[in-house]
Amino acid sequence: MLIHLRTADARIAARMAVPLAEVGLRLVTPPDAAPDASPDAAPDATPDALVADLDLLIPPESGTPPRASSTAPLALPPHSVPPGIPVVLLHAATARQELRRVRAAGLPPSTRLLRMPFAAGALVSALRAAGLAAPPGRGPLSAGVLALGDIVFDPVTGRVTRDFRPLALHPQERLLLELLLRRAGTVVQRSDIARWCLDYAATPDSHAPHAPHAPHAVDVLVSRLRRALERAAPPGSRGGTRLRTVRGVGYRLETD
Repeated sequence: MLIHLRTADARIAARMAVPLAEVGLRLVTPPDAAPDASPDAAPDATPDALVADLDLLIPPESGTPPRASSTAPLALPPHSVPPGIPVVLLHAATARQELRRVRAAGLPPSTRLLRMPFAAGALVSALRAAGLAAPPGRGPLSAGVLALGDIVFDPVTGRVTRDFRPLALHPQERLLLELLLRRAGTVVQRSDIARWCLDYAATPDSHAPHAPHAPHAVDVLVSRLRRALERAAPPGSRGGTRLRTVRGVGYRLETD
């Protein structure tokens, strides 16, 4: 499936191309984009979805300066968006502020906003919410409910329950839980978790907690999810569904 990318931030294409390709999504850019903005050039075929900087698609409100990284060659008027395709708009401000611009531009109600920086899993979730669908199965674009033991996750609503009780999770923890549920019973490597759950913003030598290469970032995220699952376990439970560490390899969600 072709995902048409219009962005002035070259990091997005560089960091998103591999994890999206692993789930069958090919990230492409238009021919008039900067040559280093993507690993691929857009083919003539109509894309299956559009991902674009909000400022490039819809001019900022009067008195609001455009993002410094916005460039004229990437400008994309709303009327040029292929009809009927899912649209995800990337933004840096609060969603409430940007929703007014989206509605005023007359874009489809299914259009989704995604705040930068973001993780690959968050982008796929936004595409799914915008209407991008894949054949039935357990792939990331599948909207079917995921369950293992007493843990149930609805990818559409983001609702998680354990033992029939709601379980509140941070968005990043939900991304990790979804990844583990889709690969239930198999070991998920730490590198896969980093690519899918951690955002693209930091450089490899950064120590920001959200950086793909930050020390122990994956371990910290896994520990947070494990604690949340353990707190929600049925009273007196000694077995059931658990998140296990496979030393030197990764993590596995399993059940008795």
